[in-house]
Amino acid sequence: MPSNIPATTIRIDPEAKKEATAILDELGLSMSTAVNAFLRAPVRKGGLPFEMRVKAPVPDGKTAR
Repeated sequence: MPSNIPATTIRIDPEAKKEATAILDELGLSMSTAVNAFLRAPVRKGGLPFEMRVKAPVPDGKTAR
């Protein structure tokens, strides 16, 4: 990766990072490559690379996120 690309710090749930890293390792991708691919998707598609919608409330009264 070119050194003129700025570094970005993000907060990630440790378990999600662990699970995603394991999958990305199997695919031969770094976390940086995957995040860059994700960030390019809205530019290509004009939105996020997955559907976002509000779900019905879960039984305990909280909404799913």
